[in-house]
Amino acid sequence: MNLPSKIDLEEHLRHYKSEHTTVGCKLTHMVGIPLIAASFFVLPFSRKAFFRMQAVGWLLQFIGHFVFEKNKPVFMQKNTPLTISSALVFCTQEWKKLLGHQKL
Repeated sequence: MNLPSKIDLEEHLRHYKSEHTTVGCKLTHMVGIPLIAASFFVLPFSRKAFFRMQAVGWLLQFIGHFVFEKNKPVFMQKNTPLTISSALVFCTQEWKKLLGHQKL
């Protein structure tokens, strides 16, 4: 199995960022992505909470794309493990900007 190279991740992240440019999309992702990720830690304790967190997280993702960004989510374009990595990196970078009082 070949692991993605740093160049592949950087290229995919550039594409990912180009598909997430509006403030509305960024904000929905900044809440939705952590909800989806955190749901996996909740799963062993509560399936109900897991499914609720997943539903809300994914709903926010779709709102971000179809209401604000007016495009398809990246996972519908390029469904690779790099999409998950790019989403997590993107979300972390956007939270750093917001907490550092920088423009999203």
